[in-house]
Amino acid sequence: MARPKKFNREGVLDKAIPIFWKFGLAGTNVQTLEAETGVNKSGLYSEFDSKEDLFVAALQRYLETGPALRILETSPPGFHNIEQFLLHAPTFSADHAGCLSINSTRDVATLPEKAVRLIADFNARRMQAIRANVEAAVTADRVEAICDLIWTYFSGLCIDANLHTDGLQHEKRVQQFMTLVRAGSGAVKSGQ
Repeated sequence: MARPKKFNREGVLDKAIPIFWKFGLAGTNVQTLEAETGVNKSGLYSEFDSKEDLFVAALQRYLETGPALRILETSPPGFHNIEQFLLHAPTFSADHAGCLSINSTRDVATLPEKAVRLIADFNARRMQAIRANVEAAVTADRVEAICDLIWTYFSGLCIDANLHTDGLQHEKRVQQFMTLVRAGSGAVKSGQ
């Protein structure tokens, strides 16, 4: 008779996310995962086929539970959602900073194909949500350029967050950026 597992899958994933976030897939070893999750190697491998499988599951959980889409899909759409997304989607903490999916792309050549697909699919969903907000705020001729600008700025914020930028400085930068976006967006629709 198989012994029942003594851990919760979601709990293990929640504890593994910061480890992969900090060290990446290649820099994370099983001993660290054991120590941080409280589950030994045989327990981890009874639930996950490999370290790579655990990484993919952790990445998927992160993408499903993170704030990005929740913020961007708030009604009504517009620049307010974009500003909240830029303020709150990058994480600034001692344990992990930026965005796990953005940080993981630094190792894209060594990531499992399933992880690359997860990141690409989520990036497409995130960009679609950004676009819906921009479309609600500006005329059609400005949408593409503003979406590209926001995506590039967000990626830079996430990279910068790895340097543990001060939260107040981050807020000021986002507010300045949004002032420029609003001013440079041409004919802004009412209320944006």
